[in-house]
Parts: sequence; structure tokens; C-alpha cells
Amino acid sequence: MDVAIVTNAVVAAVSVITVAVSVFFALRQMRLSQSANHTLVAIELLTRDRMSDAFLDSQQFVLTELRASCSPELRVSELPPDARKHVNRIALYYNGLGQMLAFNVVDPALLIGTGGFRAREAWAVLEPYILAERAARGESYLANFEHLVVLATERPWSVAVRKLGLRRFDGYPAALGMVGGAGGADPVPSVPSAGLSGERGVGSAGSASQSS
Repeated sequence: MDVAIVTNAVVAAVSVITVAVSVFFALRQMRLSQSANHTLVAIELLTRDRMSDAFLDSQQFVLTELRASCSPELRVSELPPDARKHVNRIALYYNGLGQMLAFNVVDPALLIGTGGFRAREAWAVLEPYILAERAARGESYLANFEHLVVLATERPWSVAVRKLGLRRFDGYPAALGMVGGAGGADPVPSVPSAGLSGERGVGSAGSASQSS
């Protein structure tokens, strides 16, 4: 076989491989960049919006006042304007988090670990209003909110704590009925209560996340 032909074939093969490798790394870099952007969006939602006075007021209303002031037979769109405003703010917030989960744009542990507890609480109150609205509008109404709650129920924070290897204190006040030392890594010694602002400060990292 002619040496020139062999040489040209080798050069062509090397060129194709080089192009393929370049495309692979370019696509990988693009995916990493997109993932970073999505994570930033998730963090923005989890921090700025959820800590705003408007969100906290709506959360308080939904969790403590909605059922007493509005019949659960009502659709969301049938609620009085003020109540509907609070419900939509909470429901659309968690629906947005669920949408990010549905499209796999952010690590589920980030969203479920920080928002799953409150999402389950909100869904427990809002479910009849949402289902009544679905009866008129279709199954897609706030489907991502439900998706988030289902995943948060199937993967509770106590399980996430173990998977993430979060550190926990060696012991808690006996009155709390909690067991320390869970979370993968070796437990650290108990911190004297005198050095804390209160005994509840000795709680696990998981408990702190769930209280948010």
C-alpha cells in the first residue's frame, strides 16, 4: 500500500478524533456552565424570595389562617383577593422549585433539603383548593408543586442528612427525645449549653434546614 495513502488516512483519522474530542469538551463545558447558572437561580429563589416579608406573610397566612377563613371546597381562583394573593405566592414559588426538579436543572438535594419541609406543610393545607381548581382547569395545574412534595415525602430530610454526611452533635437535651450522632461522620462532642444562646441551638443541621 502506498505510504502517502496510509499517511493521509492516519492524518484524517487524527483530525476526526481531535474534532470529536474538542466538541465533547465544548459541550461538557456548556453543560457545566448551564448547571452553574441554574444553581445560582435556585439559590436566588431559596434565599431572596423566601426571606422576603411578603413571602413570610403569605406563608403565615397559608399555614395558620387559610383553612379557618376559606372553605376547602373553593377553587384557588374563587378565593377572596387577599387570600388568593397569598396562596398564589406560596403555590407558584414551590411550583417553580418543582419545575427545576422536573427538568433536572439542579441537584434535588439542594431543593428538597432546604424547601421540602415547608413545601409539604403548604401542600397539606392547599391540596383541596388545588384539586378543586384542577377539576376545572386540568391536571397540569401546579403539577410541579405536587412533584416537589412527592419527592420530598419519598426522600425526607433525615435520609438526606445521612447521604450528605452532615455532622451532628453527640447529644441533645433529653426533653426533646432526639438521638444524636447521625449523619455519617463521627459525632463531635456535645457543646455545653452555657456556651449557646439556647438549648434548641444544639439541634442537628437537618432540623435547622427543616425549620426554614
